[in-house]
Amino acid sequence: MMASSAAMRDVGGRVIVGLAAVVAVLTAIGYGLIALSIASPMGEELGTLAAPEGPGARAVLLDDGRPAFVVRSGGGVLVVDARVPLEPGVPGRLVGWCGQADGVFIDVVGGGSFGPDGTLIGGPGTSGLLRHPVTLGEDGSTLTVGREPERAPTATGERAALDCPADTEWLTHEPTADEIFDPSVAAEEEPPGWVWLEGRLEQREGQVVLCDDVAAEGCARGALVRGIDPAKLAEQPEAFVGYFIGRVRDGAVEELHLVPGAKESR
Repeated sequence: MMASSAAMRDVGGRVIVGLAAVVAVLTAIGYGLIALSIASPMGEELGTLAAPEGPGARAVLLDDGRPAFVVRSGGGVLVVDARVPLEPGVPGRLVGWCGQADGVFIDVVGGGSFGPDGTLIGGPGTSGLLRHPVTLGEDGSTLTVGREPERAPTATGERAALDCPADTEWLTHEPTADEIFDPSVAAEEEPPGWVWLEGRLEQREGQVVLCDDVAAEGCARGALVRGIDPAKLAEQPEAFVGYFIGRVRDGAVEELHLVPGAKESR
């Protein structure tokens, strides 16, 4: 009986040791997978898009919601970020695409212009637009957008015109009616990602507020906007009124950008 008990204890010990070894192996595998995910994070791409068939541009939102343009020109196919590079505190805005000649991006608020590849070619801009790396599919009809953009350079040659002729195609991002939030509603509901907002930027008691009503005086309802200096808002010659794209966090709007000339798409 004593020998039998000793044998059982020996077997039980081996089982415990075996289980401990299995746990150690699984733990090591788990840490290995975590390390692998850190070294090679998931979601390294920002979406797959249809490539333009001919010269021109198309306004798109990438998988994380950021506004961009897909452009086909003499330089190939590019994905260019639509956000104007600005100094901290300056109200944000998007460029629009003017289809004259080879095409040009224009910042209608600040008067800057950028080539089809995002290069700064005119006006008071601080630098070129961001360009995302792209990989064309085998048949050339689709492209995959990379997550690590580079800043386009500043040209030193001839300056381009800073306006778009009336008879030339003007392309910008446009929301559908069911995508648009009143700023106060967005601040309360905090929808995820980038969202469309309609309102008017105002300086109120040392803060910047995006008011719900685009026409009426005063600001009965609205949402606080972070990241904009009230003094720099006051310096802008154009009223910041209309459609905006931004993010909402902790009851306030962040990364807000005016979309000049935007209309509801149908």
